[in-house]
Amino acid sequence: MLKIKYITVFLSILLSLCFIQEAEAQYNIPKKPNFIPPIIDSTQTLSSSEYKLLYEKLKNYSDSTSTEILTIIISSTKGENIGLLAPRWGHKWEIGQKKEDNGVLILLAKDDRKIWIAPGYGVEEKLTAGINGEIIRNIIIPEFKQNNYYGGLNKGIDAIFDVLNGTYKGAKEVGSPSFPPQLFFILFIVFIF
Repeated sequence: MLKIKYITVFLSILLSLCFIQEAEAQYNIPKKPNFIPPIIDSTQTLSSSEYKLLYEKLKNYSDSTSTEILTIIISSTKGENIGLLAPRWGHKWEIGQKKEDNGVLILLAKDDRKIWIAPGYGVEEKLTAGINGEIIRNIIIPEFKQNNYYGGLNKGIDAIFDVLNGTYKGAKEVGSPSFPPQLFFILFIVFIF
């Protein structure tokens, strides 16, 4: 009976340590400022002219459509999953119109080499996880690999505009060979025989 008591205490301590470690890994999102610019570059990755161009582009889009797109560049998520941090940040800062929930947060953790697009519920039907992944993989990342952060963000934002406007045609994967569906059908028939 005494062994069970010690095992229970040990497991309780172990479980508590797990929760403490999880809490420490959580990124501390700053308090919502009174004014939120459409782009925040805490790493000074962008030049002043690049920053200004993206700032104007995002501001003009927000003014003309009421859909707010916020781009934040940080150095690291400090171990937190970027896919959880980005929507949490967008929710805490109330990006987009409150009733429409039509905000989009693009979070780039430069040193972690991670980026995430987190749409609000009002635009999630258009900006699906699949589309966001395609934009990141095929449009943004190839530019980042060339150390062109401005180009990646600029092209990615243009693609998001196209998706929201209903004019997005999709992006072909870089370096992936095209595989015609007819060839797949012929190979399938050959396999059956």
